[in-house]
Amino acid sequence: MADQLTTVCRSLPSEIIREILSRLPVKSLCRFRCVSKSWLSLILDPQFVKMHFNKAIENQDLFYQRRKLLFTDEKGDSLYSFDLDEFLNHYHDHPFLNGLGNCNNVGVIGDDYDGDLVVTRLKLPSFVRVFKYRSESWSLMSFCCGLVLFRLGWELYVANPAIRKYKKLPAPTAELGPEPFISYQFGFGFDHTTDDFKVINSRSTEDGVEFIVYAFKTGSWRQIQRWFPYRRPGAGILLNGGLHWLMRRVEDNSRVIVSLSLAEEEVREIPLPLDLGVGVWDALELGLFFKDSLCIAHTFVTEMVDEIALTSYNEFWVMKEHGVAESWTKTKFFSDFECSDLSLLSSGYWRENHVLFLSEVSERLGMYNYNDLSCQGLSIPGYPKVSGAGFYLESLVSLDDHRDFNEHEHERNLS
Repeated sequence: MADQLTTVCRSLPSEIIREILSRLPVKSLCRFRCVSKSWLSLILDPQFVKMHFNKAIENQDLFYQRRKLLFTDEKGDSLYSFDLDEFLNHYHDHPFLNGLGNCNNVGVIGDDYDGDLVVTRLKLPSFVRVFKYRSESWSLMSFCCGLVLFRLGWELYVANPAIRKYKKLPAPTAELGPEPFISYQFGFGFDHTTDDFKVINSRSTEDGVEFIVYAFKTGSWRQIQRWFPYRRPGAGILLNGGLHWLMRRVEDNSRVIVSLSLAEEEVREIPLPLDLGVGVWDALELGLFFKDSLCIAHTFVTEMVDEIALTSYNEFWVMKEHGVAESWTKTKFFSDFECSDLSLLSSGYWRENHVLFLSEVSERLGMYNYNDLSCQGLSIPGYPKVSGAGFYLESLVSLDDHRDFNEHEHERNLS
């Protein structure tokens, strides 16, 4: 079979071969590296890697084929990959996905799944021990170009789940610390001006925040500037070539979005909506709405008894034009789905008029319909609770000094 394939390919122009291969799944390309030395060289070529990734950005069908959900279960001791788009195709007749509003009478999407999709467990070989403390569990931090930044305790890793490779990042050098930091948050992105990946660590005290940068090409950490007048950063959100955190100003404890451009490494403020009123029990989370808009998920608590929220509702503030304060627009919705939770996070997934959210407190997924303001619970069969979730595009992007995931790939059939 390989000889026949080689014979056919020799008769095709190299440009045609590149075009055909750029449309194939990563798993197929990994197998085709054995066809010939020329194919191996092509598939490993950085320009082809970029071409292959950009095909998914430009072609919606390829985008949906390569997009995968990455999540951790409620124990947080493993990472799992799942084709959520194909899963939802199984429910193409579901009333909620067809715009018929809240459908609590038909149950959570996925509770009755009878298909043959599998959840793939990605276990790292160095960490097969039983986790005794939640602080030791895997925590998904950021996603970029098919790569995933995650944390185990205080250790940072970047992985490509599609090719089963990962890289452990070194700890910051001694000259960058230590300091009595009270919180750490991370972000991950690609600097197109230097053609390099960067990990940003925002380290905060009560007096301010500092940013240190790990660049893949240098393999080391460096400091951008000693202090900025902000503290207590939230999760880093990648958009428009910059990372964004929801923070508090040191001077008056007011909230603000802080943006750090990956190319210039300059920091600027993005104001919150003027009409955003936040109560003492309310929760704010910064995320992505669909693929190109910052979003603030605001959970109101209208009644508290013994520090338990009895009634609450949610609203989303979406920034239609990046960086323009006047472009914030508000959408409110009520839902019976885990409505008492104080955190509702966007995971950066969108599908037509629907956006996926993760409720941190109840550790459950939900989908929101932007058109009719309805919300519906979603469950991955076998994993009704997840402690973290996000999405990556399968890519060939490699990592220097990478290591293999456990070669024994665990799969769980959902049928």
